Amino acid sequence: MELLGRIALVTGAARRVGQAIAMAMAGRGMDIVVHYRRSAPEARATAKAVERLGRRAVVVQADLAQQEEVEALADRATQAFGKIDVLVNSAALFYRTPLEKTTAQDWEQFLRVNLTGPFLLARRVGLEMRRRREGKIINVADVAGIAPWADFLPYSVSKGALITLTKGLAKALAPEVQVNAVAPGSVLLPEEYGDKEREAIVRATPLKRIGNPADVANTVLFLLEGSDFITGQVVVVDGGRSIT
Repeated sequence: MELLGRIALVTGAARRVGQAIAMAMAGRGMDIVVHYRRSAPEARATAKAVERLGRRAVVVQADLAQQEEVEALADRATQAFGKIDVLVNSAALFYRTPLEKTTAQDWEQFLRVNLTGPFLLARRVGLEMRRRREGKIINVADVAGIAPWADFLPYSVSKGALITLTKGLAKALAPEVQVNAVAPGSVLLPEEYGDKEREAIVRATPLKRIGNPADVANTVLFLLEGSDFITGQVVVVDGGRSIT
C-alpha cells in the first residue's frame, strides 16, 4: 500500500506505543485520526505533532468499553476525512491482576476494552473497507497473548483472544482487506517496574536490551507498505525473549 495521502485511525494514539505508531505513519504522509479515552492534552499534542509534519489530524474521544462510543468513533473518523484506509487497534487496558485479587469486574473490563472494542471497530471499519475493496487492519496484541503472565491473566486472555480475532477477521474480510497483528514484548516497561525487574528482563532477552515503541511502529509500517500478501499473521517484536 502506498501510504502518502492515506487516512489512518489509531486508537490509543495519545501516548506510548499508539503515539509512536501514529507519528510513524504521519511521517510516511498519512493523515491521522487520534483516538484517546482520558489523555486529552497528550492527544492534542500528538495531533499538533502530526500537523507539524504537514499532515492533517483530528482528535476523537471514546471509551472502547461502550459500544455506542465505539460506533460514534468510527462515524466521526469517517466523517472527518471521508474514509479510513488503515485501522490500528492499539489502545488497551493494562494493570496487574493477581489471581486472588482479580474480580469479575476486572475480567469483564479487560475483555470489553481489549477485545470487544477492537472487534466492534474492526467490524464497522472493515466492512466499509471491504465495500471499497481495499484496506488494512493492524491489531496490537502482546506476547502475553501467546505465553500468559500469571499476574496478568485477564490481560493475557484478552490479548490471546485478540490474536484469534485477527486470524478470523483476516478470513472474513479477505481478499479485499488484510488483517494482521503485532505482538510486542518488552518495549515499554510498566512505570512501577524497578531496576531489578528491568535487569531481569534484559538478561532473559537474547538481544540483551529493552525495545522501544519505534520497534513496534516500524513493524506496523512494514505490514502496511512492505507487502500486500500478508494476512492473518502475528509478528512478534520482543528481542527474541519468547524463544528462550
